[in-house]
Amino acid sequence: MPRLGAKVSLLRCTLLSSLILLLVCSIHETEQNSYCQQIITEKHLAELEELADTQMQHPGRVSFKFINKTQLNDSVCYVKAAFPLLGRILERTEFKENSSNAKRMQAVRKMYNRIDENVDPCIREEDDEERELSQMCFEEFTTSPYEMLLLVKEFFQDINQLLQNQETFEKDCSQVYLSTCLGPRKAGPPPEQRRKEPPASEGHWEPLIYIMVASVVAVLLAVGGLLFYKYKSRVLDRSLEDGGCDPEEPERRALRGARGCPELETQDL
Repeated sequence: MPRLGAKVSLLRCTLLSSLILLLVCSIHETEQNSYCQQIITEKHLAELEELADTQMQHPGRVSFKFINKTQLNDSVCYVKAAFPLLGRILERTEFKENSSNAKRMQAVRKMYNRIDENVDPCIREEDDEERELSQMCFEEFTTSPYEMLLLVKEFFQDINQLLQNQETFEKDCSQVYLSTCLGPRKAGPPPEQRRKEPPASEGHWEPLIYIMVASVVAVLLAVGGLLFYKYKSRVLDRSLEDGGCDPEEPERRALRGARGCPELETQDL
C-alpha cells in the first residue's frame, strides 16, 4: 500500500505540473495576442491617411522596393516578405523637422518598431531560406509620394487584420515564394545548387564561333587572292621590261625555240 500511495502522489504531481504549464503557456499566448492586437490603432491609420493627403499635390516621384500583393496572393507570406521593406521605406521618408508631418511619421515608426520589440515578435522573422527566396519577389516601384504612403497605410491595415485574427506568422513560406515568384520549374537540382551554377552555357557560344571561323577564312582567302594578283602583275611587268615576251604564251615560246622574241627591224634612212 505505501508503494501504491507513492505512485498516486507522483501521478498527481505530474498532472498538476502539466496543468500549471498549460495554464502558463495559455496566459502567455493570451498576453502576446493582446499586445499585438493593440499596436496598430485607428488613430495610427488616420494619421497615415492625413500624411498621404498632404502629399497629394506633390509633383515628385519616388522609387522603392516592395512586394506585389496581387502576384504573391498569400496574405501571411506577403506580410512576412514585405515587412522588412516597409522599415526601409519609413527610414527614407523624411519631412521638415518639427513639422506636423514629421511628428506623424515619428509616431508611425514607433508603431512599426513595437511590432518587433516584444520578446516574441508579433511577426515571426523569416529563416535564412525564406529570406533568400523572398528576395526573388522584390519589385521596383516608382510612384508619387501620395501613392507610396497609401500603400504603407494599406499594408498596416493588412497586418492589423491578421493580428486581430490571432495570426502567429509561423507559416513556412518557402514553397509559396518558389511557386509564385520564380515561376514553374522543371524537376532537377535543388534551388540552392542551381543558383551556384554559371549562367552562361556552351550552346550560346557555338553560333558565334562558327561566324568567327567563317569570317577568318574569308579574310585569309581575300588576302591570298590579293597577294597572288600582285605577284602575277610583277612577273608580267618584269617580262615585258626584259624583252616584251608574253609570259602567258608558253606554247609560242616553245615554237620559236632559240630564236627568242622577234626583234623590230630598223632601216637606215
